Order: sequence, then C-alpha cells, then structure tokens
Amino acid sequence: MHKTLTLPGIVLILISLLLGCSAEATPVVIPEITSESVQEITPEITIEQSQALPAYQEIPGVYLGTFHGVSSSSLALFEKIGKGIAISAAYQNFSSAFPNGFLQGNAYVGRISLLTWEFFPGSTQRVAEYEGRVLEAIIDGLYDDVLMNWADGARAFGKPVFLRFGHEMNGDWYPWSGINNGGGELDGYGSPDLPDGPERFVDAYRYIHDFFTEQGATNVLWVWCPNAPFEAMEQALGSWNHAAAYYPGDEYVDWLCFDGYNWGSSAFGQQFNAQWQAFDEIFASSYAELQAINPEKPIMIGEFASTEEGGDKAAWIIDTFDTIRQDYPQIRALIWFHIAKETDWRINSSEAALEAYSQAVAEEYWLSEYPGMVP
Repeated sequence: MHKTLTLPGIVLILISLLLGCSAEATPVVIPEITSESVQEITPEITIEQSQALPAYQEIPGVYLGTFHGVSSSSLALFEKIGKGIAISAAYQNFSSAFPNGFLQGNAYVGRISLLTWEFFPGSTQRVAEYEGRVLEAIIDGLYDDVLMNWADGARAFGKPVFLRFGHEMNGDWYPWSGINNGGGELDGYGSPDLPDGPERFVDAYRYIHDFFTEQGATNVLWVWCPNAPFEAMEQALGSWNHAAAYYPGDEYVDWLCFDGYNWGSSAFGQQFNAQWQAFDEIFASSYAELQAINPEKPIMIGEFASTEEGGDKAAWIIDTFDTIRQDYPQIRALIWFHIAKETDWRINSSEAALEAYSQAVAEEYWLSEYPGMVP
C-alpha cells in the first residue's frame, strides 16, 4: 500500500529549506499557493510502507499451554496460578478415532487443542512387509482409512486445531524416527542424494498434509517438531540426522517447533549423562537453526519442563520465562509437560516452583486464551 502526499505544506517546507541553506538572505516573492497550483507543480510523492510484519509478530504474546496426562481437571491448578491456558495438549495413537470431544471441551473454555499424533503401528499384519521402513506404509496408502476419519473429523470441527505428527523424529526412540526408517542410507528409498530416514519422514508428512487438504480440513494448523538440542541429536546418530533434513517445506508447516527438558541430576537423565541446564543451553542453538529454516513462522515449544533435582527449579522458571520474552521473539507458544514421569516435571512439584510459575506468567504477554474458539 502507498500513501500519497500532495499537501501545500510540502512546497512551503521545500522553500524554507532553500532559504535556510542560503549563505545570505535575499528577498523572495512567494506566489499565492492553492491546492490547485500545488497539484500542477508538485509531482506525486509516494512513500512505500514498511513490509508486512513477520507472521509471528501478528501474535500479541506467547500462548501458554500444558499437557496434564490423564488428569481429568486442571481447574484447581489454574486457580492457584491465577491464569489459565490457551493450549491444551493430548497424545493420540495414530489409529485411534478423531477426538472430537476433547476438542469441543477445550473450545468451550477458549482453548485450542494440540494433538500430538503418534504412529505406533506395532507388529500388525498391515505393516508386516514394512520392517525398518514403516513410514512407507503411510505413503503407500495403507492408512488412508485412518486419515479419512481424522480429516473428516477436523473439517467437521471447523475451528483451529494444532496437529503435531511425528514429533522428535530426529531421536531414536520412536518408530517414525529417521534412524528407524533407513537412517543415513542412500540407496533404499527415493533420491540417492538424500538420507532415506529423513526422506521417508518428509514424504509421509506431506502425504498426510495433502490428504487433509484434499478433504477440506484447512482449519488444521500443522506443527513440525524435532527434539532439541539438534546438535546433540546429530552427534548421537550421525551428520545425516540434522533437523533441517526432516523439514517438509514452508507450504506444509504453519508452526515450527522443538522439544527440550532440563533433566538436571535426575536418575533418568543420568542414563545419558545429563546435567543441570539453563534454557539457553537447551534451546539457543536449535532456535537459531529454526530461524534459518524460516525467520517468519511462529515457533512453539511443544514440550518443556524442569526437574527439581540438581538445581533451583523456581529460579530456573523465572529465568526461563524472562529469557524467552527478551531473547526469543519468534517463540509464540509453549507447552509445559505437567506430569510426573521420568522425574517430577509438574508446575507444582514444589510450592516454590508453583509460586515462581505464577509470578512468571502474570503479565498480559503470556496469553491464556486462543482467539476464535469460544462459541
């Protein structure tokens, strides 16, 4: 858009500037100026407006979210915190029915749902011939019935819903991981120039996305989510396993994402020599890689939390939220992993942690409602 300036004041300003630049003042006869004469002697001046803001800057803060496991209610927790959440997360088996009730319940209270869609094919007859390459079963259409159920359900729901298929694909703990679908081999699938594991993942992701689009489920917001730190995943599995190799393309992704935890000295974390880590140590380098992939799309932390073991969790929470606001402007949503699993990740694992979280999210920058959800 352009703005056009044709005001008489422009001419007066120009004349004043000329007089001010003169070494010696001389009498000047200024003719009568009318709007008509200005239009005759002044060419149209246009000022190009600044380019549109990056997509993430259209969001006025950071959407708060949690995953509560099988807990039926979070009302008591949010009352203690003094603020609710905008995103409620759930994990769904790939072959389960579309969870319409979960989405409707969240929408009723102003929340958007984040569905992490996990492809656990097991050893069923359907994938008997796909050992070591189970993602090809999706690509070959063996799960189109599942995709139809979910695409139809999403379209009928009608409101926005986050869908996170195949999260943490750069790890080695899921059947959809690159390492479990050909890894760095080059001669088992597709292009001989691309590692088979990431290439299979990209094609499966695109296949699912395109299927939904063809069914009119355009209200789905697609979340692409490797595990952080990306560099650690490469070091563990090989240089072929860089996060960008799994990226399906800008037209297939609405939100960039990463997961990461402060494992501290927890017993589970000691299996891989974990130490107490600040937020920057977990996410900074991976954030830069996401920015390199796309500097405009919003970024979500799909899972994060801290243990109490090995450091001061309350201080970690305060520092983390301050750091995100000051140094990570592209992050516009975060999901706290609020369960006791490998360690006690919960927000209220201690009174000090709960108080720190309540203080950290008190300002309006931390958003507790997603637009367009309430009926």
